[in-house]
Amino acid sequence: MAIRFLICLVALCGAAGGCVTVRAPEEIHIGSGPRPAKVDSSQVPATTSHEQARAELINAYQQVRYLEHQNKRCRAKLEDAKERGDDYKRKYKRLEKKYDD
Repeated sequence: MAIRFLICLVALCGAAGGCVTVRAPEEIHIGSGPRPAKVDSSQVPATTSHEQARAELINAYQQVRYLEHQNKRCRAKLEDAKERGDDYKRKYKRLEKKYDD
């Protein structure tokens, strides 16, 4: 009986060795409201170790920081363009009044 158990245990460990993969869940729910926002995890790469998953997470956070920086830069450019547009509108109205008189 003990030999059979030992053989099964060795076979099970041998079959499982090297076959370990860490996968992301299909859906990730964020928030505690009545309808939590769904996050698409289909693009999450499969990893084989904790270290690889940690490296992927570090890369993802770096990408998020980069995109946040780009977003901030684009918002600043948009505000600048709006201010310049408002300046041109005021200048146009002033010139329009000047030449209408």
